[in-house]
Amino acid sequence: MRDVIFVGTAVTRPGAVGTLYRLRAGGEWETAEGIPADAAVQAVTPHPAREDVVFAAARKGLYRSTDAGETWSRIDVTDEDVQFWTVVVSPHDPDVLFAGTAPVGFHRSEDGGETWKKCEADHPERFDMSFGGSRVMRIAFHPSDPDVLYAASEVNGFLVSEDGGRTWRGEAEGILALAAQPHLKNTELTDDDREGMFDGHSVCTTPARPDSVFYVGRLGIFETTDRGKTLRDLEVGKSAPFSYTRDCRVVAGRPESMYACFSISSRSEAGALYRTHDLGETWEEANPGVLAKSTMMGFGVHVSDPAGVVAVTRHGQVFYTLDGSETWHEKQLPSDAGDAFCGAIL
Repeated sequence: MRDVIFVGTAVTRPGAVGTLYRLRAGGEWETAEGIPADAAVQAVTPHPAREDVVFAAARKGLYRSTDAGETWSRIDVTDEDVQFWTVVVSPHDPDVLFAGTAPVGFHRSEDGGETWKKCEADHPERFDMSFGGSRVMRIAFHPSDPDVLYAASEVNGFLVSEDGGRTWRGEAEGILALAAQPHLKNTELTDDDREGMFDGHSVCTTPARPDSVFYVGRLGIFETTDRGKTLRDLEVGKSAPFSYTRDCRVVAGRPESMYACFSISSRSEAGALYRTHDLGETWEEANPGVLAKSTMMGFGVHVSDPAGVVAVTRHGQVFYTLDGSETWHEKQLPSDAGDAFCGAIL
């Protein structure tokens, strides 16, 4: 582990910096060379097989570093006017990548990001939202079948591909069934009380239970074993004081262990990172004593070392551990940084 931390921010107020910040543990924050101050970085993805390669998905483009984040260059993906919200590398082939966009769309590369092809996505907008079209927040591969992929859309639910990501469909059956339950009716942006269940933030898979997918969103974490046709509520609110969930990730080398970040809502004054060692049946606070003063918006785990984790709050608090959650360090982003949305660690 190199003890290098990345945090992405967005321009969320006049004069704010929405770029990628880089920190060597114990040092000071620096802005990334090659990523504009108004790029709005939404996801940072270290390549799992190439230690010097890192990708950053931003609302104003997709970026790549080949020197462990020292310098960055923009990748030409498409001429369409889209925002990039996520990028993922296949665990089955290190040259295969997917980038997810807003409005909902997918782009596939088979040569490490040099060239890209747009995929087909049958996923019309379900709601009329004030911020525009929904976006692909996270993409996950089936652990053993390279033809099967999953995605979460904000605010448009769960998607599935069964042909290696070339075509995608929305799978709403399981979401609609849960959205009919009184305690899972929720609305913030529309007058449709099914909205909350369709507010997907992430998807997560693990070799410990290959056919399971964990669908993460506004109302908690839900597990499906039949590609979205039915969903089981993990009821994370029984373990944590809040259940608004932004992300869930498996710990390297420990397929039954996961981290997830919980808060009250998208804009709140509290949040915490939790972990489970039994695939979500029980949860415990990963960083007890750490006081998050705003919503915990994202986090990253090291691709091969279970000791490395970094978590970020909307208002720029950054917490990281280099020893598997035994001790935590806090490093606030500079005062002119925009809202923080994602973190990663090399």
